[in-house]
Amino acid sequence: MCGHNSLFAGQIGDWTWDAVSALCGIDVLNARDASGAPTYLSFYYYRIRGSRRFHLRTPAFGDRLRVTSTVFGFGSESVLTLHRITPARSGGTTPVDPDEFYRFGDADCLYVENFNRWVARSRDDSNENLVRSAPPGFRYEHLPVLPARYSPRDAYHRARTALSFVDTDRYRADGDELRAEYHVDPSRDLNGARLLYFASYFSIVDWALLRLWRRLGRDDRSFLDRVVVDQQLCYLGNADAGTVLTASVRRWRATEVADGYPDEAVDVVLRDRNAGRVLAVCTLRLVPAESQ
Repeated sequence: MCGHNSLFAGQIGDWTWDAVSALCGIDVLNARDASGAPTYLSFYYYRIRGSRRFHLRTPAFGDRLRVTSTVFGFGSESVLTLHRITPARSGGTTPVDPDEFYRFGDADCLYVENFNRWVARSRDDSNENLVRSAPPGFRYEHLPVLPARYSPRDAYHRARTALSFVDTDRYRADGDELRAEYHVDPSRDLNGARLLYFASYFSIVDWALLRLWRRLGRDDRSFLDRVVVDQQLCYLGNADAGTVLTASVRRWRATEVADGYPDEAVDVVLRDRNAGRVLAVCTLRLVPAESQ
């Protein structure tokens, strides 16, 4: 799997698994259901919120980061983890407070939400139709409960129904939808369990975004310099190696300038080309780099 964005998203996901393993009495990477079959703490909703100054592409080789994580209970089959990620030179560590977290007020901080569900294969030879399957021994009753006003359920319900996270009161569609086909590559897109790796979705989204970028006449250098200040991804399905995905890409322009600079949003919807089922919905909000 290539691409520093997806690699860092994968690292954050590893921190989620580490936190849940440490707090919930189970080895996430070796969990099994009541029948003895493997069960996986899959990603269902993933959000990364940053700023022009500190965003997903800011951390580079050699940078030291401070990561503070809190895990919240969502019943016997789900769990939510909040990560606050800052440069290591920043102040001391304090627990993640939901009220502070959801203000997204620190321009030198990445705010990451991971909502995970336990799933298992319904058939040994297929990644389609995964079913809920929590392992025995998963402890969650002691975890704090996230205030209902911050629940991600409204966000991912919008993604499922509207196939977008875009606030249509602030954005208008701009240009025709772009469609491109992507073949799930067994040499780079699958994880050790032969599932389409959660971080590969980020890589595929970037692949689709690059095609829109070029259609808009923008060069590859500007793509490398892009600033994504908010990215939301809802995982609705998995796929087998060799599956052909259709990526539908739509651009939105803000109807007014916010925070002193213009911004745009891009939706990427991934579907199984043959079955038509939606695998993922992603919305990215982009702003000009500080040098622009």
